Formats: sequence, structure tokens, C-alpha cells
Amino acid sequence: MTETPTPRGTPPSTKELGRSLGPKVALWDGVVEMGKEFGATWRWMHSEATNTWSYRAYLPGDRFFAALSLTPEGLEASLNLKTEEWDYVSGETPEERVLFDDLRARATASGDDPAWLHVPIESSASLSALARLLFARGRRIQAPRSKKRHR
Repeated sequence: MTETPTPRGTPPSTKELGRSLGPKVALWDGVVEMGKEFGATWRWMHSEATNTWSYRAYLPGDRFFAALSLTPEGLEASLNLKTEEWDYVSGETPEERVLFDDLRARATASGDDPAWLHVPIESSASLSALARLLFARGRRIQAPRSKKRHR
């Protein structure tokens, strides 16, 4: 994630994204479209803890689905998978299998269930791998959030 060049209340503009990502902006757009195919809506959210912006996808019922963040290398997608959801993830290419083995090992080592995955988006092959992860994540049935938040 990168430091936000804009004030707290202003997410990066399309022009700033284009400058930050260069030709990788097409990959950003590909991830956004993929999320929309799952029925997700996207919105910018600011993290006070890291002072960064992420573009987050929410499924109907205001349920978190995935996030896109700028990184020094370009961009990454973040999502969480439960242990049993890994049964629906399989790589088609040797590179995907290595990526999924690495992500699964990190998820297992974290001890969390669901565990957070951070997937670098570097090429169109990354989009294919992310689609497989989102498919597994999209199978999860979640009740809509209640309107009241307890604080």
C-alpha cells in the first residue's frame, strides 16, 4: 500500500490511479469488472491505521468480498478464505499451483479461519488465478449485515 497523496477525505482520482499504475490500470479495471460479475459494488475506504485507501467490493447485504490496494510494485487484491473453501481452489498452470500452494501455506501458518490472502496482480495470468480464488470465496453464504452497529 502506498501513502495517500490526497487529504484524508479524498480517495485517489482516476488520473492519480493512471499515474500510479501506468499500463497496469487495465489490470485494476479487470479486477473491478470481475467483482461486478459476482454482483459486488465497489467503494473507496480509508484506513486510519495505515493512512491508505483501498477500493473494496461488497456483495449484496453489505458483506465484504475483496479489496484492491496500490502497492509499490503496482496493485494487490485482498480477500479472505475459510479452510473448507480451499477445496474449490485448484491451479490450471504450474505457476497457479505454486501461487496457490504458497497462499495456502501462509493461510495455514496464520492460524486464522478465515485467513487473509494478499494476491499481487502483475499480469493477465494473475487475473485468472484471482478469478479462481474469488469463485471459491463467492460460494460462501452470508446473511446481510443488520443496519444497527454496536459500538
